Amino acid sequence: MPRPDISGVLAQPGRRQGDTSHYSLEAYTSTAGSALNWLCDDLGLFASPKELGEEAGRVPTRPGRTPRFVPALAGVRTPVWHPEATAALTGLTLATTRADLARAVLDGIAHSVCDLIDGVADTMGTPFTRLRVGGGVSGSDPLMQTQADLTGLPLERVSDSATASLRGTAYLAGVAQGLWSSLEEVVEAQPLGRIFEPAITAAERAAQRSAWRDVLIAHLGDPALLP
Repeated sequence: MPRPDISGVLAQPGRRQGDTSHYSLEAYTSTAGSALNWLCDDLGLFASPKELGEEAGRVPTRPGRTPRFVPALAGVRTPVWHPEATAALTGLTLATTRADLARAVLDGIAHSVCDLIDGVADTMGTPFTRLRVGGGVSGSDPLMQTQADLTGLPLERVSDSATASLRGTAYLAGVAQGLWSSLEEVVEAQPLGRIFEPAITAAERAAQRSAWRDVLIAHLGDPALLP
């Protein structure tokens, strides 16, 4: 169970190098790629996550845009510990299109990731300066651009991003066995991936994040739950 004063962030042992133990701060959104698979494979609303991303790219993100999707299909962990929370899709009208729905899904995932980034930054007391991402869901260009826009940070999608987490485990083992002198050496030797730069203003970013906070308050039911 996380401490109530660190925005739903978990502290845990990360790795040991020599006589030094390194601890990690972990914050996660419980459904990201699985939310896309649920919409595509289980509900059949889109043929594939790729098609969902293409549809989302047809419409812009705006602070007051409807519908809204809260991807809490397995609860909420950040910015608050609320594992019993459920997902929500709101703001549907007869004018809602498949593209609107796809955009809402990607925006909901991106905002949830922003919440965990904010939680880790608040816990560390130090802001992030850049983001490096990997994994299957990072293959969506519209999602990565939205993520960069909402964080206000340059975002690098690492090369061969689909296997990034597997390579990370291998690199940790390699450092432990002396194949590399340090994890920093491995990281710096990686080829540069694609960079997504923020493309909205600070005022636009603040408006979108404020609108998302209102969505969470309405869904979770208690403003005191949020930092």
